Amino acid sequence: MADSTSSIPVGTTGAGGGNMLRITGLNTGLDVDAMVKKMLTADQTKIDNAKKQQQLIQWRQEAYQSIIKDVKDLQNAYFDVTNNANYLLSSGSYNNMTATSSDATIVSAKASSTATAGSYKVKVSKLASAATVEGTDKVQTKDNKDALSSTKLSDLDINPGTNITLILDYNDGSFETSKPLTVNFNVSSSSTIQDLADAVKNQTNGAATAKFNELTGKFSIQTAATGENSTLNIKTGSNTSALKALRFSTNLVDPSTGATNTEDSSKNTVYAVGSGSDAQVQIKEPGSSTYSDAVTKSSNNFTVNGITYNLVDTTSDDDAISISVTQDTSKVHDLVSNFIDKYNNLVGEIQDKLKEKKDFDYSPLTDTQKSSMSDTDITNWETKAKEGILANDDNLEQLLSDLTSAFNSPVQDSSGKSVSSLYFGSIGSNAIGIDTSDDYSQGGKLSITDDQQFTDAITNHIDDIMKLFTTTSDSTDSTTKFNQSGIFQRINDIITNNVGMIGTTLNSGVLTKYANLQDDYTASGSGGTGTLPDQIYQQQLLITTLTDRMNDDQTKYYNQFTQLETAMETLNAQQSTLSMYLS
Repeated sequence: MADSTSSIPVGTTGAGGGNMLRITGLNTGLDVDAMVKKMLTADQTKIDNAKKQQQLIQWRQEAYQSIIKDVKDLQNAYFDVTNNANYLLSSGSYNNMTATSSDATIVSAKASSTATAGSYKVKVSKLASAATVEGTDKVQTKDNKDALSSTKLSDLDINPGTNITLILDYNDGSFETSKPLTVNFNVSSSSTIQDLADAVKNQTNGAATAKFNELTGKFSIQTAATGENSTLNIKTGSNTSALKALRFSTNLVDPSTGATNTEDSSKNTVYAVGSGSDAQVQIKEPGSSTYSDAVTKSSNNFTVNGITYNLVDTTSDDDAISISVTQDTSKVHDLVSNFIDKYNNLVGEIQDKLKEKKDFDYSPLTDTQKSSMSDTDITNWETKAKEGILANDDNLEQLLSDLTSAFNSPVQDSSGKSVSSLYFGSIGSNAIGIDTSDDYSQGGKLSITDDQQFTDAITNHIDDIMKLFTTTSDSTDSTTKFNQSGIFQRINDIITNNVGMIGTTLNSGVLTKYANLQDDYTASGSGGTGTLPDQIYQQQLLITTLTDRMNDDQTKYYNQFTQLETAMETLNAQQSTLSMYLS
């Protein structure tokens, strides 16, 4: 900020001199700095008011961000698909049945909500197996040593540069015709038996796998699918040295025809044909005095009457594995109850902020005010000044209204009928015993109004509970989708609409965008939408403008006083000369 040029010497700055060094008032006797400071009071007040307004917006932003964090906490706790223990949208979270095996190393089990409680007995006479083709003998190196998985192919007399081509015709049991898969492996000087096995898995996307058993010394290829309808046929082109080195034989009998295969119609050498086998098991269910007829399954993992069995080993004729299935309502009860607690804490926090009254005797402090206060006094003052910062906020009012509506609106199917025989509420025999508060000041908090009613619903109507809470809709119409979605699906959609998807922080969610996204860049020609960062940005532009204006006024006032000093200096000189003449 420039000063007027005058004969006034330069010295230390005055109170309002900024970065300029001045000695003023030598001729007039006036305290120029003090006078300029008072003359700038109106300018400084405008700047202070603009800064106060900016501080209020920043506090509002911080309050929003705190609520967004708590909404995100609820979202992460109950609507994260990776959180298996508390995921409210999974049918597995509402499974009130538990299965316990007497020996899980032979047969393990899981019970779904449709299973019958009681004691089960399981006998396993045969496990399902994959279609497997195995070498007929141990693989040995060219110097007659037993091979390992780390043995180089060159040590088996498979020269570097050799291209091993395998044509795998396999059927996983679900197709009438086999599906050919081709594996091409170029042997290098460092290639090992394990590298070839890895290539089989990688190039077939896991449909077939290969392994080298270091105990038996044999190399094998097998299908991922099990069951007697699963087959595998290994062929190779003109270069058969690799598979011969791995001890595969061309003179194997086709188990389906009994014929010896040596060549197919495409002149490919047929090395082996293998087929899988089915599992055979007998089950005695609760209330039955006898075992079922032999159950044949293509997989060792299968489901019968709501029980998923996993077969690991066979049992003896006189032995059986016991599976105990019990009903446990506490898991579902605790999951929903814990959600209600966390949900109510969030609703209470928002409701408190919406009802908080503003004390207009407390406003943001100026730098000058802070300079005369202790840190404790500043903190206490600003705590009072922040009260009511979110009072009657439209976005938060809408959020609470949407959440309340999610519980109070019936869940319907495409024809407009209820998807469940149960309904949300506490009145009537089909109510689930959970309701929203009828006290408006509570903001729609939830409570288990009848714990026995809720427990009975979990015990006897868990499928209807799932429909009421987790039903999904594929409608693209927002109203229809809301009506056809289960209560917790609605909550998930409302939360996502306000704070974005799980794992995102800067997104187009209503609350997140309003609190965090600046899209006003007026200086570069882009207008905004009135978000809090937009408002902070606009206030900063105003503060800069007002500060520049005050600096201009300060320069103008000092120039005026400089002119007065110059005039007084001239007058004093004239008076001195006149006095000299008169004397």
